[in-house]
Amino acid sequence: MKRNFAHQGGGNQVNETCLLIRGGTVWTGDRRNPRAEAVLLEGERVLAVGSAADLENLEGARGARILELAGETVIPGMTDAHLHLLYYSKQRAGVSLFETRSLEEAIGVLREAAAKTQPGDWIHGVRYNDAYWIENRAPTRHDLDAAGIDRPILLTRVCTHVQVANSAALAASGIPEERWGDGILLETEVAPVLKAMETWRAETGKTLGMIEKACRDFASYGVTEIQTCSASGYGLADDLAPFQRLRLEGRLPVRVVLYEDRLPQWNFMSGLGDDWIRYGGFKLFLDGSLGGRTAALTSPYADDPSTCGLLNHEEEALLATVREAHKRGLQMLIHAIGDRALDQAIRAVKAAYAEGPCPCGLPHRINHVMICRPDQLEALKTLGAVLDVQPAFVPSEIAMATARLGEERIPWSYPWKSFVDSGLVVTGSSDCPVEPPSPWRGIWAAVCRVGDDGHPEGGWQPHQKLNLEEALELWTVNGAIAVGEGGRRGRISPGYLADLAVLDRDIFRIHPMELKDVKARLTLAGGRVTHGDLPGWPAS
Repeated sequence: MKRNFAHQGGGNQVNETCLLIRGGTVWTGDRRNPRAEAVLLEGERVLAVGSAADLENLEGARGARILELAGETVIPGMTDAHLHLLYYSKQRAGVSLFETRSLEEAIGVLREAAAKTQPGDWIHGVRYNDAYWIENRAPTRHDLDAAGIDRPILLTRVCTHVQVANSAALAASGIPEERWGDGILLETEVAPVLKAMETWRAETGKTLGMIEKACRDFASYGVTEIQTCSASGYGLADDLAPFQRLRLEGRLPVRVVLYEDRLPQWNFMSGLGDDWIRYGGFKLFLDGSLGGRTAALTSPYADDPSTCGLLNHEEEALLATVREAHKRGLQMLIHAIGDRALDQAIRAVKAAYAEGPCPCGLPHRINHVMICRPDQLEALKTLGAVLDVQPAFVPSEIAMATARLGEERIPWSYPWKSFVDSGLVVTGSSDCPVEPPSPWRGIWAAVCRVGDDGHPEGGWQPHQKLNLEEALELWTVNGAIAVGEGGRRGRISPGYLADLAVLDRDIFRIHPMELKDVKARLTLAGGRVTHGDLPGWPAS
């Protein structure tokens, strides 16, 4: 971002540690003082917020550098409260099938990709959505084998809970041939295949660069923290070591909080680490996805009465695991999409709190919560759980959700406004790579609740729309609160860490449909530039 970067008056005195940003609208995230004209940074923290005239007259502003805006908006640095960063970095390097509208078209894209590879290279087709294909069915191993592509092939559905491997990929994974079946792999069945593909990737030595590029994608939208989830049972293994390496090399552009689906070997609590890299807690998958019909419902799917989805855990074993995690001071992040899974999550959190407060001092979190009956909402209010939602699922899933759930369940599905109005802490996230990394697509979806074509007119379940400031809080204030950092991050306020984003437009004056296209001109984390151009200013 190159624009009128000068020094505040004060004779020859120059203060290279202070930056005064003015000339736009500062949305602070503080309900007591939501708007300001300017913000003054000193080092890694916010020094002052207020009118441009008042800040210019502060002693700390003498000799400060000035970033003169042209009416753009400044907001707190954003938090993506639930994603799979490592897996996104891999999908980012994969072959996108999202735009394909038939199996035949997808096969053609795979053939083109294979022609650019070397013998033995894997082909990873990502984000296919068979609900949009004219065949209206999942591909199979036999379809892939018949394509005549002499490469190991793995296809990952857009929901990431259904994957398909060809015979070459299954053979490379070591799965016995008698278990290959149609090659369709649900939930954790894909782990051996993903491990084999990751072994091939590791041998290329490109993993670290892939992760850095993925992190910078988030920074380009104004994100300063990611709360990423490792899911080794699903082949989505992640760890803190790559982020540590990037930080040591001065290449880490976002703060990282990691949740892992395994209890730690050593006895430590959530929050271990520092401002940049820390251990978040314990991730539990209770069910699958709505798109794959593996989300656990209390009554059968409207478009397939033969199934109610799948619960991944037996009740008693789950409760024992939850109690153990709670006693050890681990914040739990519980994946529950269907209402039957949410019932189980509520029972699990109740069982945990029956043991007393969590030693780490953090509330437990329930992720997705896409289907929530009124009685369940009352139970959640009593528990005080943090709810991690993905509003971008609405435009992606309007038609699918209506078909899967039927009209009876729709009124209490994707109920983000009900959650916010209940007083619960609700965070916003992408579930990337299920949805793109942009928080602005999620904010747009929360505000408009329409598809990319603007339909249905007035919004799908319009009573569940959020206003813009409510939506912003999901990605700023509440993301920090969820990890116990609400007094240090998530707002632009004196003493808070200097995590903020200068956006490419005034978001309070544009048409709401434009929100999905917003990007950051400049992103700062701890006062350091992580995206954009600010010559002479520290950068990561």
